[in-house]
Amino acid sequence: MSYKAMDGTRQWDGSKKVPEERMAVKMQSFARTGITPDIAGADLSYALKLQYARWKAKGLRTTMEITPAEYTMPQSRSKNTFWSDEKYTHERRMHMANLSQKYYKGDKCIDTQESQIAINAIVTDTTVETSAVESDYYCCPSCGAISRIKELMTGCPYCQTKFQISDLFPKVTNFYFYDDDSSQVKKIKNIGIAAGILIFILAVIYSIMNVEHFNVMNIVGAVAGGAFGGYAVFAFSTIGYGICKGMQGVGEVVGSRKSERKIEKELKSLDSTFSYKLFEGQLISFLKMTLFSDDTRNLACFEGTYVPEKYKDLIDMNYHGTVALKSMETTGNIVKLNMKVFLRNTYCINNKIKIKDEEIPIQVAKNISTPTKAGFSIRRSQCKNCGGSFDATHQRICPYCQTVYDMKDEDWVIINIGE
Repeated sequence: MSYKAMDGTRQWDGSKKVPEERMAVKMQSFARTGITPDIAGADLSYALKLQYARWKAKGLRTTMEITPAEYTMPQSRSKNTFWSDEKYTHERRMHMANLSQKYYKGDKCIDTQESQIAINAIVTDTTVETSAVESDYYCCPSCGAISRIKELMTGCPYCQTKFQISDLFPKVTNFYFYDDDSSQVKKIKNIGIAAGILIFILAVIYSIMNVEHFNVMNIVGAVAGGAFGGYAVFAFSTIGYGICKGMQGVGEVVGSRKSERKIEKELKSLDSTFSYKLFEGQLISFLKMTLFSDDTRNLACFEGTYVPEKYKDLIDMNYHGTVALKSMETTGNIVKLNMKVFLRNTYCINNKIKIKDEEIPIQVAKNISTPTKAGFSIRRSQCKNCGGSFDATHQRICPYCQTVYDMKDEDWVIINIGE
């Protein structure tokens, strides 16, 4: 848990006991170095590597400072277990924080973003004895090769690194921010200040032009008028902005909750192990992989033929936490969902940073006859024909028996992405 340092500032607990806080600490060094956080799961690490490669391809470097928010109320942090089976648990953790991120082109800072955010982390852990999970496959944290957990504990067959179970669990398997609108309110405040100064100047000019009636009370009136006018502009602008954003936000949230309930109800009737939160986390993880990948031909989580060209300029993606279900169709055991995902996307276009709130239309599908696999990772996919485990971020054909791998038989895949 975050704590107050001797200088009075709040600091993260960087230990593995608080995975989401360790992730916040490690993300700051990742932004500078490209070294993925040791607390991150295999799929999240891969998505981060793709994002860092995109920054490099754009000639960008970035710094990221994430600090705990100065909140004391319980709402500033929370956690809840939303899915568990006989081996694993998935817990959603939230922590309010402050984010300061800068983008550089060479030595020149081309953009600075400062905002209050809600950190959201999905933490996967095991609550059973090591013997119960030692036969499960796992990506070696050192070299990335796939081995059984018991082999990693005696020494990875490929790099000989030894691990303890505490090195493998818990892991942060998804990590994203919700942005709030404090930065926009600051801009509105600056507009109010500028308006107040302008009103003051105009009032003084008017008084001077009417010099025969000019006295000290004119100056007092100008100051008061400027202050009141500036505050009025700020207040009404803030209220107007709040109403517009509030109505938009309420619409998103209400629609998303309705979609969430419908998806949960319909899919649980087909698969009793279905979890919306687990589905949501995988969806965002696979979407990041797809949009940050320069070549999706061998990326098993994407079955589409085309990714819109504009996403080649995407450098960051923040999930709003809301989706809209447009339609659902079932053909045999294959379920397809047509959805919109609400995102705040950051683009680098002609060396300029642009942030857009977007509704991305996507279509996803899964063989619903396969029960939900809580520990599924695309980097340790399993061939349905021979049982071999391999990394499906780079190949769609099993390297052991040459069978074409269809990831829909294990988890959700994206089959179409719109603009």
